Amino acid sequence: MGLVRDRWAPHSMETHESHNYKFKLVNHAAPTPREKKRSTSITNACGENSSAFFLTRCIAVALGIRFIVMVTIWSAIVINSLFNQAVPISLNDSYCGPCPKNWLCYGNNCYKFFNESKNWFQSQASCMSQNSSLLKIYSQEDQDLFKLLKSYHWMGLKKNSTNGNWQWEDGSILAPDQITMVDMANGTCAVYGSSFKGYTENCLTPNIYICMQRIV
Repeated sequence: MGLVRDRWAPHSMETHESHNYKFKLVNHAAPTPREKKRSTSITNACGENSSAFFLTRCIAVALGIRFIVMVTIWSAIVINSLFNQAVPISLNDSYCGPCPKNWLCYGNNCYKFFNESKNWFQSQASCMSQNSSLLKIYSQEDQDLFKLLKSYHWMGLKKNSTNGNWQWEDGSILAPDQITMVDMANGTCAVYGSSFKGYTENCLTPNIYICMQRIV
């Protein structure tokens, strides 16, 4: 009986040791709850960093596009306003004499542009009431302000009914180097157009006008 017990004793010990070894391997291979939590935290952190970077990049791109669009719109507005000015303003820096308040000082003359429409005689009377006369072109070089004028304005030029000559308000005869007359309507008064050209017009037709004061 003792021999039988002694034969099975080593086998039982080997079996017990084998089970213990397998249990250690299993315990060593399986991650602990703390290790699982740490691994999950690292994964979440990486995902959150990637999402934050992508969101920041999208916002930066959107702001950049918006800035470019705003600059383009404002540039178009500025360019459009410059090309659609009724009167090109290019003033000399030098003082050109005592002009009335709200008058334009250019060269040796003072000018005022009136947007109210009057016939030629009413326009002349309006200028005379302000110690001035309707526009007269003395020199294309000195009065290049009017080169690019777009609208038609009354000027102080009227055809003499006796001899048919064009005369300024001061009685002087129109010179060829002052402006070029173009027949456009059956009239004896003239409006100024652009590029130093005058156009015939009925004196009773309403038009805007320019008053002028000669300094020298």
